[in-house]
Amino acid sequence: MVRSFAEELSERVEEMYPSFHVQLTMEIVDKRLGPVKAEAEIAIQPVKSREHIEILVEELVSEHIFADENGSIYGSFGIDQSIEIYDEVLATIPFGQLIENENWQETIDASISEDNLKARLEKALNDYQFSDLSGKYKFRKRCTIAELHSIR
Repeated sequence: MVRSFAEELSERVEEMYPSFHVQLTMEIVDKRLGPVKAEAEIAIQPVKSREHIEILVEELVSEHIFADENGSIYGSFGIDQSIEIYDEVLATIPFGQLIENENWQETIDASISEDNLKARLEKALNDYQFSDLSGKYKFRKRCTIAELHSIR
């Protein structure tokens, strides 16, 4: 039986790129808050049926964010929460793009480089919607990733 390139690639990707952890420190733009620490687990997930590889955040949960009543933006919205992002797809690489490239590992390596992950995670965090305690109001804040490094 002849196996397809997509099946072989899926198996090899799972072996070569197991889940790994990324420790990141991010800052939320508010003069009264310092860096908010968050941990993200980044995973390479082959999706055989659609013939592509997804690079996704399996889980990103920040420390509890709390601003007291000293007039910060967060205090005025009654913010007392953590950031929780699950199964957020950061990038999709079609198998076709990998088949054309003899060194397909380089394409995947480039997609999970610190700079690429940092930029894509920042976008996901900036799209995150905070809410007030009632859940009635949703808003976004400017988030910047100050540090990002792999933990193997």
